[in-house]
Amino acid sequence: MRIMDFPLTTVLALLAGSSTATTALAADEAVRPTAADPRVTYARQVLAAYQQGAPRNHRALHVAYFCPTDCTPAPDYQARLTQVLEAISRFYATQMRQYGLPSDGIPLDTNTAGQVVVHLVSGKHPASEYSEAKSADEIRNDVQPVMEAVGVELRNNHVVVFTRLGHFDGTNTWHNSPYCGMGWANSGFCWQFDSDLLSVPNLLVTNRWVTDRQYGHITFGRYNSIFIGGTAHELGHCFGLPHNSQSDEDLRTRGHALMGDGNRHLREELRGEGKGSFLTLAHALALAANPLFSHVEKGLDEKWECTLDQCETTVTNGTVRIAGRFKSNQPIYGVIAYRDPTGHGDYDAPTSVGTVMPDDTFSITLDSLPNAKSDGEIRVCLLSASGQHLNAAKASRATFSYEVDADGRVEVQRK
Repeated sequence: MRIMDFPLTTVLALLAGSSTATTALAADEAVRPTAADPRVTYARQVLAAYQQGAPRNHRALHVAYFCPTDCTPAPDYQARLTQVLEAISRFYATQMRQYGLPSDGIPLDTNTAGQVVVHLVSGKHPASEYSEAKSADEIRNDVQPVMEAVGVELRNNHVVVFTRLGHFDGTNTWHNSPYCGMGWANSGFCWQFDSDLLSVPNLLVTNRWVTDRQYGHITFGRYNSIFIGGTAHELGHCFGLPHNSQSDEDLRTRGHALMGDGNRHLREELRGEGKGSFLTLAHALALAANPLFSHVEKGLDEKWECTLDQCETTVTNGTVRIAGRFKSNQPIYGVIAYRDPTGHGDYDAPTSVGTVMPDDTFSITLDSLPNAKSDGEIRVCLLSASGQHLNAAKASRATFSYEVDADGRVEVQRK
């Protein structure tokens, strides 16, 4: 059974986050069991031991809404964005639970009515004076004092701003909003835009069309897969995740990695148009120690020091195994790697998950390295129980270059 097999009312409830959704979500997960993964079991044991006795934090994702001088918020913005963010939260929770990682999704800052608290921010210019390429810093600077006035410091919180820079004239859509994100273990910020069309129920609409300046003539459903998916993707950056890609096998069986091009495919399976988006195991493990997801602050105020040494690589029939030893002043609960061919940034870097042992050793096996026009790169990253690996600390990494020749022979060398 897939989500498509549920009645329409249940699907809408699942997406929108009503009480009916809890039953629907439980049914959806129950028919997709995942066998216990020893790497996940080990991660859970290390994290549980590290977090034992630590007080639960009260972190939440905070929401700002930015309006230029000649705009007002889009209709029903608070109710719509509540549904959008609840749907994304449920997506993250479901993805992590499928791997056996406990998660209740993204904690949202809500009011007594259950709606997301939205802080209105007034810009200094009309909409025409903002741009996707140049306005990110200015908008963030305008958001900062509004958030700090209610006790939300950007340097210690995760914040998403929706800008009123998404436009719809009844036929055409376009935007001139920054659309990006950045983040660490203890804070993050991302920029999105709001639009009259941005709506969870619209994910199911296949008989109404719009012409988007970037994506062409698309249905309302496709529009929302792209831009609700884009919000989920940029929130991933806000939480500290880099880009990655699905493997060829994942593409056949699971769909598109959220932090790759999965931002354009979220929930397309509801319309029977593909397999949708998913969170890779590597990124689910990386998120498990983010304080928003773990609800624990422990270790963030100390400098994480970690080195990898005695790394050895072996290549057998094109399969690469990297093993080594590490020293860390915080517990290490996992190891992941990015296999990144040259070009396209890190969007096309499939991820792998290795094994960490109690004696401070690790190993990771990489199948079918993607071809690179020149040297590709392998980045091996250790996962710290405090979540500081999300700060992209170089001390947590070992980096290797690789070459795949015309005959498929692989050579790997540490940089």
